[in-house]
Amino acid sequence: MENVIGIIQGLRGRTSDTVYDLFFAEKRVVAAIVLHFSDLTDIYRKINGWTLLFGNWSERNQAKMRSSRLVEERRLAFKDKTLDEILASHRANVEIVYDNVVCVTVKKGLLQTSLKFVVQGDPEKKISFWLGESQTAEVEDLIKRVLPSKIR
Repeated sequence: MENVIGIIQGLRGRTSDTVYDLFFAEKRVVAAIVLHFSDLTDIYRKINGWTLLFGNWSERNQAKMRSSRLVEERRLAFKDKTLDEILASHRANVEIVYDNVVCVTVKKGLLQTSLKFVVQGDPEKKISFWLGESQTAEVEDLIKRVLPSKIR
């Protein structure tokens, strides 16, 4: 069984309502969905122009409550699973094998910090995550431990 070296929770994907937990293991990173925009499609369908302009506290609170519950449920489920089972648990989960990584960067921007993996392929593929400032040091430490020669 592959040992997990570290876990970073709550990284954002392409959209702000897609949230991943990253499991750094000996040979790969598994990016596991804890919240996906498709989890809230029924709530999003209710949103109209009026709601976009002026907001709707009821629907916003409903989305927050469901989001929190789903994140908690999925993280609890991860505790009893192998990395392969976690990877297979959602269609949007991603595996990044260290041998396929061309480079990895942690880039601090004005408003947020990004973690970007460039992975071999035709063409090369970029997999990016957005993290909070408080997570930056921990992410940089894990990257130095698992991919020290591929940091840019």
